[in-house]
Amino acid sequence: MGITIAITNQKGGVGKTTTSVNLAASLTATQRKLLLVDLDPQGNATMGSGLDKNALEKSVCEVLLDGLPITAAMQMAAEGNYVVLPANQDLTAAEVELLQRPNREFQLREALKGISGDYDYVLIDCQPSLGLLIANGYQYMLSGKYWIS
Repeated sequence: MGITIAITNQKGGVGKTTTSVNLAASLTATQRKLLLVDLDPQGNATMGSGLDKNALEKSVCEVLLDGLPITAAMQMAAEGNYVVLPANQDLTAAEVELLQRPNREFQLREALKGISGDYDYVLIDCQPSLGLLIANGYQYMLSGKYWIS
């Protein structure tokens, strides 16, 4: 089982995304298998990984809301040898829609359940807030993984 690290802070502009993308690139440079989950509707970790957030056909939003298999939304980073679960502005609506769902804070954990063992590290870049998207990131980490916040 790999190590999970969620990079969070309720304030914006403190370097969460920069840390996430640079840590992803650094760990893969040392031959580690890595998945970077972008849980920020701004999609900057997606863009920082060389993917166009405006051209995404599938993203973490469809994984959380529609039950899309996580592997259907994952993409290889354009720069670096790691996998990205991308995000864009559609994720803004996810938090509102998740409020109506049972087990809303466990959606990411369920989506990652089948594939997390395939990676040495799972990095989760979180948005600057304390809402349901961050709760999903924390619930995944609290399911027995190591974590840093």
